[in-house]
Amino acid sequence: MKWYLDFGHGGKDPGAVGSSSTKESDTVLKIGTLIKNNLEEALEKVIITRYNDTYYSLDYRSSKANKENCDYFISIHMNSSTNKSAKGCEVWVYDEKSKLYTLSKNICTNLSQKLNTPNRGVKVSKEFSVLRKTKMPALLIEIDFISNSAVETALTSSKYIKDISDSISSTLLAFVNKSIANDSVFYRVCIGAYKDKSNAIRSKNEAIAKGFKDTYIV
Repeated sequence: MKWYLDFGHGGKDPGAVGSSSTKESDTVLKIGTLIKNNLEEALEKVIITRYNDTYYSLDYRSSKANKENCDYFISIHMNSSTNKSAKGCEVWVYDEKSKLYTLSKNICTNLSQKLNTPNRGVKVSKEFSVLRKTKMPALLIEIDFISNSAVETALTSSKYIKDISDSISSTLLAFVNKSIANDSVFYRVCIGAYKDKSNAIRSKNEAIAKGFKDTYIV
């Protein structure tokens, strides 16, 4: 699959800003870059809007995704409210018939559980430009409220950032029947057992020839 990851805002447009001056644009860039790495390690193709704190218009984002013929468009944001106690994750889609509606529900559920934040559910809107102008199925994630001081403080933790990125990554990959590749778990496979050592050597050499370099006889 080819994913388009859109890291919201950037450059002259910082997006929402927390009370301690944490910028939405910087936060989603950190999270999105980790998601990109996770998807690529699982051998998925990824196109992104920006690599740094640069401004790109909404039309540029949807147009780039369309030109790249991406399969799915994922836009990543932090939410904000004048109500400083507001908290929770939500995902937006163009309509309830979206091919990503179930995926959106799963993202909400998994983020809510991982971050111990309310699940605000999947919401529908035809107003978001990136949902309206993309040719491929699209969704927009509002991870949590950066206007909430507790959330803003949590965003200073590298573990919290990783928890967010891993939750979103694993949910996206599960949608295409994959999982995060770098899970620090290793599996050993035994090809066979032989009385004749020459047969064992032949089997070992065949495995090496097929690319299995860590092959040995025990």
